[in-house]
Amino acid sequence: MAIETILTLIGKIFLMIAAGYIMKKAGLITDELQKGLSALLMNAILPLNLLASSSQTFSKELSLNLLLVCAAGFLYYIGAILLSSLISKALKATEAEKKVFVSMSVFQNAGFIGIPLASELFGSEGVLYAVIYNIFFQLFFFTFGMYRLSNEKKIGIKSLVKSPLILVSLVSIGIYLSPFRLPDFIQGAVKGIGDMMVPLSMILIGCSLIGILPAELLKDRYSYLVSALRLVVFPLVTLLLARLAGLHGAVGVCCVVLAGLPSGTLNVIVAQKNECAPEFAARAAIHGTVFMAVTLPMLIYIAMIFLK
Repeated sequence: MAIETILTLIGKIFLMIAAGYIMKKAGLITDELQKGLSALLMNAILPLNLLASSSQTFSKELSLNLLLVCAAGFLYYIGAILLSSLISKALKATEAEKKVFVSMSVFQNAGFIGIPLASELFGSEGVLYAVIYNIFFQLFFFTFGMYRLSNEKKIGIKSLVKSPLILVSLVSIGIYLSPFRLPDFIQGAVKGIGDMMVPLSMILIGCSLIGILPAELLKDRYSYLVSALRLVVFPLVTLLLARLAGLHGAVGVCCVVLAGLPSGTLNVIVAQKNECAPEFAARAAIHGTVFMAVTLPMLIYIAMIFLK
């Protein structure tokens, strides 16, 4: 993919984010509507987009790549948890802030940004890779992440079992691996609704930028550290390992890009619910989203060069 194509893609994404910001600022999107659209996206549009990706033609190469993404996702979360936990011990912060630091550093926006971005880069194939990666996000977040940000003494799996994205992801993979395919009229309807995923998700990201003062972002040193890990360190380490492991093309680039996304908003929601340094969580999430405008184009370009 040429640099012009990458810049065009990134430019389109950030124009949609800017549109969301303007709509929210102009009052066209209220807080209540934003909340409703977020629920619609996560509970209907995103799952349907995942389901639509199951129509991809079965191939041994693609199936092998899915297994490679499984390995990459598992190793990423294990490595990120260990490194972030080690760094947090050296921080001069409260225990709540240390908990949030680890969660924000480890758990990226794999679904809200990752799946739409993979779709834009590689179509249905990219969505399948992102779906597999997102399964590991859900697995680790709804166990380790929830445990880390709450006062629970045990790691539970209730939230994991109830997650609609996990269920739809498993169904989508099952359909892909089977000879069954959705009838054309159903596939067309599902894909039509699922195609709203990219613009709506970017518009909602733009809405989330309202109310964040630049001064608050610039003076928070721990947010810089979270962004450095999320947007630079983790993706570059993933790039190096992908190169050494021989991961090339769409599968390698997707793994690198998914490892280099800003912190996920689920971190903020859970931190707010449990009153675990919610202000720091919100600042770190927005901080990474803003700086993604600089790091993401470079990351995609570098990954395309070294993993072609």
